[in-house]
Amino acid sequence: MSSREIALIGMMLGLSLLFDVMPIEMPTVWGMKIDLVAVPIIMVYLLTGFTGGLTAVLLLFAGLSVVSSASWLGAMMKSFATLAVIVGFEVAKRATGFELSTGGGKLVVFAVLAYLAGLAVRIPLMLALNYYVALEIWLGLPREQVVQAVESWTGVPFWVAIGLPNAIQSAIDVFLGLAATIPVLRRVPHLLE
Repeated sequence: MSSREIALIGMMLGLSLLFDVMPIEMPTVWGMKIDLVAVPIIMVYLLTGFTGGLTAVLLLFAGLSVVSSASWLGAMMKSFATLAVIVGFEVAKRATGFELSTGGGKLVVFAVLAYLAGLAVRIPLMLALNYYVALEIWLGLPREQVVQAVESWTGVPFWVAIGLPNAIQSAIDVFLGLAATIPVLRRVPHLLE
């Protein structure tokens, strides 16, 4: 990893942690926050590749474990969710052959495929992690009561209560991440060298 990549990861990690402590968020009934925390990490992936993105996700977990009001549990959930988005980007990149450095007409196809592939990973992963780990700990309920509790609070099936906010968060991560990265590359194209 180059010193440029390390510096970029450090700056974006600081921005992610700042977004976590800033009150720019929309909380859900059961504890998830829809926010901007993952956007800088997505930018790291887009600018440095999979290894840089993975490194940023691991550091995000460590940083959020310290500064987040949701402790290590929220940090774990945010990190896994962000990793799912990065996996979606990687699938889209391999499927379309799109390179951010060359741009071109495939951007929309790349973005939509990245979003859909990320959802295909994120929603089942978040359903499983919420059911088997997070909500049991967060709510202090036995696993058998988690689904019923979430459904009674939200008024929708468990999979909708978990899936819909994650789909919204993924849209923010993917499309805002791309929208923030492309102008940076236009002004500083040597970042991808």
